[in-house]
Amino acid sequence: MNLTFDDGYQFGLGAFETIALVNNQPIWLEAHEARLRRTLDWLGITLPDDWQQQLQIYLNKNGDGMGVVKIMVSANNLSFTVRANPYENLPSRPGFVLAMSDIRRNESSPFVYHKTFNYGESILAKRQAAKAGIDEPIFCNSRGELTEGSVSNLFFIKNDRLYTPPIEAGLLPGIVRAYLRQRYEVVEKTIIPHEIGSFDECFITNSLMGIMPVRQFGTHEFPASAQTMTGTLYQNYLQDRLRPFPNYN
Repeated sequence: MNLTFDDGYQFGLGAFETIALVNNQPIWLEAHEARLRRTLDWLGITLPDDWQQQLQIYLNKNGDGMGVVKIMVSANNLSFTVRANPYENLPSRPGFVLAMSDIRRNESSPFVYHKTFNYGESILAKRQAAKAGIDEPIFCNSRGELTEGSVSNLFFIKNDRLYTPPIEAGLLPGIVRAYLRQRYEVVEKTIIPHEIGSFDECFITNSLMGIMPVRQFGTHEFPASAQTMTGTLYQNYLQDRLRPFPNYN
């Protein structure tokens, strides 16, 4: 792979998408492309006209047996990588453990709302949390409101209704988050940490894990089984991900 050291690889001015593969086919590629183009437009970067052909050639050569493809775009580079999907091989889905991060999301920064190469803060926070036995750290913004995880969006359930923090709280609008908002009635509302225990269930989402139940968030415990509403949402997602994305605009 030949890379040009442009502003993407020197200053982080590039965009990427991480997409699940099923039978060597990217899941909801249209939705990922729409988000990718939105970020590239903001950065002033043009996506090559033949990028999908280049992706298909790469997957035909390297994608067999892989569960993830990552697309990276900067001013002078278009590159792909593949790897296994760690969530697909979990023996069960017993639920993740979450904890609050000491890092605050800066809701005034435009980078918070785009999936760019400026991702170091999230990765370092996740590594630090893993050392403490935490599956996913959750960030508050400067106002003390819940936003998102290091690599996930955050959801709660109360009385069979879905709740999630609003984008303006300072979070990346995820693809599975968008899917749930199209498929179900989801209330976007400001949520603060002391409200966590008032909810019946909790789960997190991203394009690789899909929908992951949460069994503990700080000191609060939640049910995590196939019999929960979260379990039903996950089973529906497994079917829906093989169909066209409901609305990727």
